[in-house]
Amino acid sequence: MLRASMAEYEGPANRLQMPFSDERIALVSLAYNRGVGMLNGMPRSNVPEHAIMEAVRDGDRAEAWFQMRYNCWGSNNDAEAGLRKRRFAEAQVFGLYDDPNNVAPDEARNVYRMYQLHRDEIDRVERGFGVTVEGDAAQRNRIAQANRDYPALVDEYGNVPNIADALGPARTVLLRELRQEYPDLADRLTDASFNAGTIYLDPGRGLRDRDEVDRQYPTDANSDRVNNRNIALRREQHSTTTDDVDQRHAATIDSQRVSRGRNPQEIASNDLLIGEGGNDTLRAHRGDDILIGGQGRDRMEGGAGRDTYVIDAGDTVRDSDVVGEVRWGGQPLTGGARAANDPANTYRSEDGRFTYALENNTLSVTDTLARDQMGREPAAIENFQNGQLGITLSEAGGVARPQAAPPRAEEQERVRASEEDRGTVDAVPGIPATAMETDGLQSSREPARGPFDDPYANSVYAALLAGDSHELDRIAGAFSRSPEGQRMAELGEQMLIQQQREGQTPLQDQHGQAREGPVMRM
Repeated sequence: MLRASMAEYEGPANRLQMPFSDERIALVSLAYNRGVGMLNGMPRSNVPEHAIMEAVRDGDRAEAWFQMRYNCWGSNNDAEAGLRKRRFAEAQVFGLYDDPNNVAPDEARNVYRMYQLHRDEIDRVERGFGVTVEGDAAQRNRIAQANRDYPALVDEYGNVPNIADALGPARTVLLRELRQEYPDLADRLTDASFNAGTIYLDPGRGLRDRDEVDRQYPTDANSDRVNNRNIALRREQHSTTTDDVDQRHAATIDSQRVSRGRNPQEIASNDLLIGEGGNDTLRAHRGDDILIGGQGRDRMEGGAGRDTYVIDAGDTVRDSDVVGEVRWGGQPLTGGARAANDPANTYRSEDGRFTYALENNTLSVTDTLARDQMGREPAAIENFQNGQLGITLSEAGGVARPQAAPPRAEEQERVRASEEDRGTVDAVPGIPATAMETDGLQSSREPARGPFDDPYANSVYAALLAGDSHELDRIAGAFSRSPEGQRMAELGEQMLIQQQREGQTPLQDQHGQAREGPVMRM
């Protein structure tokens, strides 16, 4: 009987002209269990071709794997648990990679595009029947049961992996590719830095509109059979796409995750958000995150934690706690100085590459060495105050612009609590402030007032009048730690070095020189 009916169940595979292969075996098993009509489609009954067919036809292995593992179990709720177990095993036979030991960069990106597109559905199914990407097993783990109940398959194809292990080869290759592209961040773009589920990549397309799907498959017919079938079709069609991957897709990627239960809380994690060619919006939250905009005019928003923004021309950054850094062209943006003949609120980096223009609280940064006009489009940092995100702007004469004011007490507490939750209180610096501001908070002293415009001069003047030597010592220490004091110290060191060079004899010069001397297998 099996041989007699085998030709029927091979119908979808034959329709796709699949050669004899593991993938064909898996699809025939799926057709036998799910039904040939539910894969090929039944136009007279308003049943579309299943999305796995188009994925195989397009050579999109990752999408076909998702459809088999997560989105083709049926409509019989009483049998769902057993069907989930079977789909876990069938997807392992089908395979997520051409060769998991030799994953190509494009294949790794395609796996993560699939994961980002279907992240919510994957999490829902794994939470109910498998193991979440964080490692939380369902009460009845059907992955473990599949590995227990299908020993012959395990012997031939290996254990059915949890989702984190399934993503592992793609994660390793994707991070290796990013280390080559951004060598200045190589020490941070490692497997040890990111769980497989904390990598967010632009999926390059979107899912079907849910309302459109629901209208197409109504569930208020007079027939229970039709209603039940349409419930299953709705569920399947919600997790499908009609779009091809578009490198210029404008994605909104949000890494926020919250705990479950009666009092859900935001979960802190170190996330990696990656845009591609479109005008993307990347939103990170609690944690020390890395946001890579890619091409296009991207918007990057960071939450509590020491975030790193990798930007390019036309991008916009907004950071909630202004702790972290902004990088462009392989280097951090550190600010610049204004020459006497420069326009007001305009500054140049020490190497002359970047110009900074501050208007209200928006800092525009321009790469003056860019080869074309598009590359010279300014990037913007919103809600900026001097000293934040490691960027310091100095006026003519080396005097720093006023630094950002210390955060309010409630803001300090919020950031501190966030850092304590991550165990990084000592590792994450606070919002920059001048030494005088910091000491003022510690001593609760009011700023000294006097006949001078400079607060340091007024403080010294007041201490001299009072004959307070301890206060003079305190002011000297505070000034030495301030940007102005550090700048004066640097100038003094430069003058001393210059004097020493001018006073060197030819013998000393000679002494100094001597010292320095696969395609889817269908």
